[in-house]
Amino acid sequence: MPIVVDKERKRAEILEAAMTVFAQKGFHRSKMEEVAVAAGIGKGTIYEYFESKHQLLQALHGYMLAKLKEYYAAELHGIEEPPEIIRRFLAAALVSFRQWEPFFYVFCDVWAEAGRAEQQSLLRMQLRDSYQSSIDDLTMVVEAGVAGGFFHCEHPRLAAEHILACVDGLALHWLYDQEAFDLEEMTEALTRAVMRSLG
Repeated sequence: MPIVVDKERKRAEILEAAMTVFAQKGFHRSKMEEVAVAAGIGKGTIYEYFESKHQLLQALHGYMLAKLKEYYAAELHGIEEPPEIIRRFLAAALVSFRQWEPFFYVFCDVWAEAGRAEQQSLLRMQLRDSYQSSIDDLTMVVEAGVAGGFFHCEHPRLAAEHILACVDGLALHWLYDQEAFDLEEMTEALTRAVMRSLG
């Protein structure tokens, strides 16, 4: 009887292995053979799913974004008041630095690769779309807060972009120097600053 391969599961296993290898060694220093070893498969099997390392990185970015979206959906489930949504989002974001550390190391490679001319049509578009989606979601929260009298903000979209920029900047700082600040203390400080900025 022939062995039935669960293609989606195998693809996910390869992506998880790629995240581990890329996070440890960096995208450019990693080899497809190393991803294959981490996934427990032969090198040739990877090419049945991904034509190149760049295609693997692009797929990995999409996979990680989907997982991160699930994470935030679970963290924010059942919360309705805009101020509490913002507070919980910021807390979940900073906790994710530790819980999702490999993701952020790979994300640094994605940012770098998206800026290269040959990748602009691939990763840059994917990055732009993911950021726009996140900014849209946060903008709606801020707008709801303004409508409900919780916030006094003249430019909700600009506020949403500011919040994401703060989170991204802190993520980079923490990755490069995990002793730079205490995550819990920074969560409190960032939350106070954001709430003040929203009025």
